[in-house]
Formats: sequence, structure tokens, C-alpha cells
Amino acid sequence: MKQLISYYKTIESILGSLKFAVFIIVVFVVALTYGTFMESYHGTEYANRLVYKSYPFIAIQVLMFFSILFATLLRLPMKKHLYGFYVIHLGLILLFIGSFVTYQSGIDGTMTLYPNTPSRDILLNENHLKIQFPSQGKEVTVDLPYSSREKNLDLNYEGIKLKSFLPFADQKLDWTPLKVKDASQSSGRYRLFNDNFGETITMTLHPLSDFTNTQTLGPLSVHYMPKSLTDCFAKKTSQGFIIWNGEKGNCLAPADKEIKNLKSLNGQKLSEINFEGQSLRFLPDLSPLPLAHDGKLIENSPYRLFSKKLFESSPHLFIFGENVGYFLKDQKEWVVSSFSSTKGPIPLPWMGFKIELMDYFEDKYPVMRPFYVKPIQDDGKMISGELKAVEVEIDGKSFWVNSQEPISYLKDDEKIVFELGKKSIQLPYEITLDRFKMDKDPGTNNPASFESFITLFLGDQGSQKHHVYMNHPLKKDNFTFYQASYFELNPNQFGSVLSVNFDPGRSLKYFASFLIVIGSIWHFGLRRKKRENYA
Repeated sequence: MKQLISYYKTIESILGSLKFAVFIIVVFVVALTYGTFMESYHGTEYANRLVYKSYPFIAIQVLMFFSILFATLLRLPMKKHLYGFYVIHLGLILLFIGSFVTYQSGIDGTMTLYPNTPSRDILLNENHLKIQFPSQGKEVTVDLPYSSREKNLDLNYEGIKLKSFLPFADQKLDWTPLKVKDASQSSGRYRLFNDNFGETITMTLHPLSDFTNTQTLGPLSVHYMPKSLTDCFAKKTSQGFIIWNGEKGNCLAPADKEIKNLKSLNGQKLSEINFEGQSLRFLPDLSPLPLAHDGKLIENSPYRLFSKKLFESSPHLFIFGENVGYFLKDQKEWVVSSFSSTKGPIPLPWMGFKIELMDYFEDKYPVMRPFYVKPIQDDGKMISGELKAVEVEIDGKSFWVNSQEPISYLKDDEKIVFELGKKSIQLPYEITLDRFKMDKDPGTNNPASFESFITLFLGDQGSQKHHVYMNHPLKKDNFTFYQASYFELNPNQFGSVLSVNFDPGRSLKYFASFLIVIGSIWHFGLRRKKRENYA
């Protein structure tokens, strides 16, 4: 027992010493300055996760609390000339207690208001993942860590593995490897550019990719085709037909004598072509699918017919992996060029454009997946890192769930819905945005101020009109609503974002601040005056 008392006295003397108090205050100020710097460049949420609500910063504050407490205890019993000192330290202790109450029970969130749409949800600054089983009527909620960096979750629920959480992320291009090379599912990345414009396009034939095989860039349409069609596309025929087998990759550019034109079907041109020992009939101006004997399209057929004539009136660029094809209107002919033969960008016949091959793969396909980034804030708005994502694994297959939209997965014929979002609480009343007003700086489009005119619907108590703007918040039932930001829905139509705060330790912190002021006057003012009088 004596040894424990001795340990306590030692700790008390160390933590209550002036040197330790100065040291911990310096560390606190440095951490606070660092947090302010992070907040200005990377946003409030990042600063909260990295500094203000991190365990090291909380530990610093706990040490400050004990330093103040022990500094007071070491000066007991009370001495008359230290009354001001005691009042100051009592105020500081109560300030820490009030802050702790707010940290434990307070609410800090946002409320998004759409015009004339009632809302009662407050979104908190913490994230969770909802896993829904619609057929069972069951929902599981997983709280996600309040971390500033990528975090390994290592959680498992009924065969669903949650692997990692990205609190700040951007969608970026990634390449998923295939077990076997497959030219029929190839992918490529290309750069289209001229002296005034440049854009990178990613195209693929793989069915699981986030990208497609067609893109439109202004008046130009770009089509990504199987590499096996290159020779057939380059062959010059009067009708410009190409027929191919999508399963085998075989193709044919039939000459006129190999095409049998039949009687029209409902006013449409009907052509018959022999290919791979089969007589196939097509409506080349209407559909690439072959026709059955009853005149219906064969949806599951591997055969397709392509008519180059349909793509001669407007700009079309065809890409065959490492080759490109296009139509020259002046010469009235199709041209096929190879990147390997030009050993550089291929000139195109439109406005000085060129195309450059950046990547070509037959063993990978492109996907957009989230990568961790340090968020970037500019002029109070996040321009990078707004996305949050969780990596999920089911039956050995991994995929990402992000905060933009829910994702469904079919496991053993059971639908599972994953939704990543913010925790929320509901108010006992509804708030509606009646009108949003924004004033701009003269001669610019920069907002000078923005204001929300809202209505509170209080049920049996009726409704109340309020005007919320800078330094004029709405206070209701211990909640304070501040005008935080806005978002544009349509031209001249905006929604409003209110910052919502509930601070149960506010009264205690106000009283503590009052004690600190009184104690400071007592200790540094009145006491000094008495010393001067005695002198």
C-alpha cells in the first residue's frame, strides 16, 4: 500500500510539474497547428480523422487534464494568495469535463435540403456498411473505423469477407488479369489528339469490364472491334459486307458473286451469303443478326453481318487492337493502318487529329476501382477523395462497394445488397427548404453569401418559418442549424446543406470559460495590485 502511494506521489509530482505542463502545452499547440494546416488543404473530415479525433490527440488532452489536476492538488491545502490560481484551474478542469461530455454524447453532422422536400435525417460524420438480404427480410450494419488511412477490416459474416476500408478514394483505371490470353476479349487504351484537343479513351471487348466497345467524341464515333476482323475489313468489296463467327473469330468479306440478293422483306434489302458451309440470310440495312426461315432474328446466333456502307456518311473510327480503319470521303475508299508500320501516331482525316496506341492487352481487361488518396480541398470544396469504399470478398471473388451507389451480388441464388453510407439519426420534426438565396460578388460568379428560408413542421404544434444564414443559425430543441454550403440541381435551382450541432457540454464549457476569466483577473490583476500597494 505504501509503495502504491509512493508511485502515486511520484506520478503526481511529475505530471503536476511546471516543466511537464510547458512540454505538454507545446506538444498540444504543435498538434493543433498541424491539424489546422491539414484542415485548410485537405478538409475538415480528414483533419478530424487524422488529428482532432485521433487517439494520440485525445491522449495529449488527457495528459493536459491530469497535469492541471495534479498541479492543483500539489498546492493543497488552499492558500489565500492562490485563490485566483485555484479558480483558473477549476475552470480548466471543468472545460475538459464539458469537452468530454460533448465528445461522448454530442452530435456533429449535416442535413441536406432539397427544394420543397421534407427531411428529418441528420447525416453523421461516421460511416457504416449495410448488408441486406431481401429474401430473408434481414439487414446487418457494420460500423467502419474512423481512420484517415486505408484500414484492414478482417471481418467475416456468413461467408462474406470485408477486407479493407478506404476512407478517402478516387476511382482510377486498373487492369484485371485473365488466366489465358484471349484476342476475342482484348482491350486497348488510345490517345486521340490534335493541336487543340487531346483525350485518352479506353475500350474493350471483355463483358466484365466497366468500359465498352463504343464511344462518341463530338461528331466522331469510335468502335472497338475484334482483331481477327482486320484483314476482312481491309479487303475492298463493292457492297462492303463483312460476316464473322463471334465464337471462332473467323470472318469473310464476300465478293459480289458470293452474295445472293433475294426479294425484299417488308421493303428491306435481303441478302443471302454462304459462310462456313451454311446459307445465312440478313437484312444488312436493319440488323447484324441472321434471319430464321420465319423471318425472325436469331438472337443467339454466333454470326454477325457488318455493312461498311452504313458508316460512310459521317465520321467513324474503327479500332482493331493494333490497327485502325476509317473512310476517306474524297477518295471514296476505306483505309486500314497499323501502329506497328507507322511506328507512332496514325494521322486521321478529320481536323488534323491523330491516334496513338498507349496499351494493348489480350490477357487483361480494364476496370475502374477505388484507390486511396489524400483528399484535396479547394475554395472550401472537395475536388479529390470524396469517395469511400469497402473491399468485399464472396466465394473467392473480390469487388468494391463504394459510397456512390448500392451494389447487388447473387450468392447461391440469393440476392445480397451492399450499401456504404453515413450513419444517420432522425429529428422528431421535419424541415423543408422553401427558398434558397445566393448573392454574388459584383462582376463575378463567386458566391458572396447564401441563405436558406425554411419551414419547420412540428406536427400538432403547427409550423414555423425561419431564415438561416451566416452567423444567424436556427436553434431548436438543443440542436443548432448553421448554413454550411449549397449544391446546384438545375440552372438557377439550388439545394442547401445545413451543419447540425448538438453540444450537451456547452453550458459547462461556458461556465468554465467564465471561471477562467474571473480567475485570471483575480490572480494576475488583483493580486499584482495588492503587491504594488504593499510595495
